[in-house]
Amino acid sequence: MKNGPMRDVQCPEWSVDNTGVQQNMVAKRIPAPKGVPRRQTLRSLSPVVDPTEQAALRYLARRDRTEAQMKAYLTRLGASSAHVGSIIKRLVEQGYLNDERYGFRWASARLARLPMGRERLEAELIGQGLERDTVEQTLQQVYGERSERELALALLRRKYDVRNPASRSGGATMLRRYGFTEETIEAVLRNGES
Repeated sequence: MKNGPMRDVQCPEWSVDNTGVQQNMVAKRIPAPKGVPRRQTLRSLSPVVDPTEQAALRYLARRDRTEAQMKAYLTRLGASSAHVGSIIKRLVEQGYLNDERYGFRWASARLARLPMGRERLEAELIGQGLERDTVEQTLQQVYGERSERELALALLRRKYDVRNPASRSGGATMLRRYGFTEETIEAVLRNGES
């Protein structure tokens, strides 16, 4: 084998400019300073694409995010607040970030996995970084599909024997923990099978 330039070899990660110099056109890892996780030290060698925007798109590729989650992520990467704001604005305009869509999907999936009361779901949605008006809209949509009593009864049936009077006090405590109102708890425990 000869030692010389390998011009016939094609590598999808590399491109050759008009001067014959190879340039890496994808994000490249650079050494991380102490205390910073390695995945947060990305830079781009591409002269066209902003490395912060690349990081934002990679972050969104994993799953949906809220605007607050995206802002916190880009701030952790060291982007300025003005730059973060412009990236978020662009992502919202392009439809990649949508808090209403995120809230509805997240709340629906959460209730499907684990039925819970309106109060607890509201607290969890606020914890996800959604604004109050978005949370209220999401709660109306989600609890418009199924009543809170149906969810409480489904949770109670999953965990306890609702016909057994001895398990009623434990069921009431559990329903309180899951954010159901006292009115809902009383109605579910009084009616049992309804």
